[in-house]
Amino acid sequence: AVVSTQSTGNSLKSVEEILEPYLSMPLDEMYDFLSPIEQAKSELITAYTVNSLYWAFLTSQGAKLEDHPLKKEMERIQMYMRKVKLLESSLKGVRPPTGHNPPVHQQIDKYAAARFIKRGLHKEKSLAERLKEEKEPDSSSKD
Repeated sequence: AVVSTQSTGNSLKSVEEILEPYLSMPLDEMYDFLSPIEQAKSELITAYTVNSLYWAFLTSQGAKLEDHPLKKEMERIQMYMRKVKLLESSLKGVRPPTGHNPPVHQQIDKYAAARFIKRGLHKEKSLAERLKEEKEPDSSSKD
């Protein structure tokens, strides 16, 4: 128990060291240097961190968190984190990271897909016909 308490204390000290620059500057001054997307990310990270710490506290107290409102809140924050990532990647002109569902407004054009498949199959058929033609002259020359 003593070792885990010391380990937790050391972990908290390292977190404090990492957060020192973030906490030493007033939020409005820090936002002057950040883009709107970076501001949103900062707000989401702060909210998620606070909720995670509260989750850890409740867990340490033996609370049942399956139906706790905190779980829904953390899921909501994660949803907004995904939205910010999608927005950020679309602004950069980059495809969204894998593992994310495409936005609802993007749908597959079934007719275009059918055309691609049909043309691809047609090419395969013509290739098969070419191979057949190549074999036929060989068999006729052997007779």
